[in-house]
Amino acid sequence: MENDSNRIVSRIQDEIIPRRNIYLGLHLEILYAEDIDNPNIHPHIFNREYRLAVWVDPNEEFSTIPVEGLLNPMWNARDVIFLKKFPEDHTFLNIEVLRINSMNDPGTSSGVVIVGRVKIPLPKVLYGEKIGRFGLVREMGEGFKVEGHIILSMKLRKYIFV
Repeated sequence: MENDSNRIVSRIQDEIIPRRNIYLGLHLEILYAEDIDNPNIHPHIFNREYRLAVWVDPNEEFSTIPVEGLLNPMWNARDVIFLKKFPEDHTFLNIEVLRINSMNDPGTSSGVVIVGRVKIPLPKVLYGEKIGRFGLVREMGEGFKVEGHIILSMKLRKYIFV
């Protein structure tokens, strides 16, 4: 391997891989949410269709497909978020659980209501991972309330494009 840090970083089957072809990626697997929109607390909600808004960089948000679910919607979604400026600008994974097509909620004209959100620190080292159940917070009046959890795993990986 040469020492030219702009050109050569690795050899795969005797091929030289330029640094510009190597990216850090956050491998994300979001399984499900639990205990959101409890009917005992929110009895007037009839349409319980949910999707997730997920981002590390606010300019590169992605959404899951909508799923129906009473208290525990299940996505089983997998994706990779490429981190262009890690660790300088990318330090948190942001997730919002959105109830969609919910026209009976006061104050929403789009039919989209945020029922929970979480901000999770990214793994700090290459090949680091976080797996678990993370608490969601929900806006209630002038404050916030802890309500529900999201179950996910994330792993920081190196991706090589040849």
